[in-house]
Amino acid sequence: AELDEDFAFQFAVRFPIIAAVNGACAGVGLAVALFADLRFGSASAKCTTAAPKLGLPAEYGMSWQLPRLLGVTRAADLLLSGRVFTPAETEGWGLWNGVEPDGEQTLAAALAYAHRLATTAGPHAVRTTKHQLYTDLLRHDPAAAIADAQRLLGDATATAEYREVVAALRERRPP
Repeated sequence: AELDEDFAFQFAVRFPIIAAVNGACAGVGLAVALFADLRFGSASAKCTTAAPKLGLPAEYGMSWQLPRLLGVTRAADLLLSGRVFTPAETEGWGLWNGVEPDGEQTLAAALAYAHRLATTAGPHAVRTTKHQLYTDLLRHDPAAAIADAQRLLGDATATAEYREVVAALRERRPP
């Protein structure tokens, strides 16, 4: 139920959502990118929360997501000022998985990451780990996270995916 809302639903999607920001990204557009699992940005893309300059409060859960991604101080900067920022300026803030020189290279980097993920990580493992990531983010209970991880590890070792990975490792070949 806590994910049944605009943009938060992206956390419940079974596969990773990757955003490639290669131009203007303001307000609701920024919210879409913030709720993606992974984000790549063009160094010169212009981003802004926009709302304060319009006399509006933080929109679409950005006041929930930005502090978790950036910390309170940097989130406050962007949310209170509505100033324009670029991926190049914020590259070391934890917002981006990659910053590329231009839009074309940004899209290529996002697609390359998606391809690498699709060809080197098990689909069951990715789906389960994404679910763990957002469940644990919402519950703030390390003991429950550990207990669930132990149960999920046991479940995973009984899958065909796991058996194939182990066989591939033994045979020194890609799964």
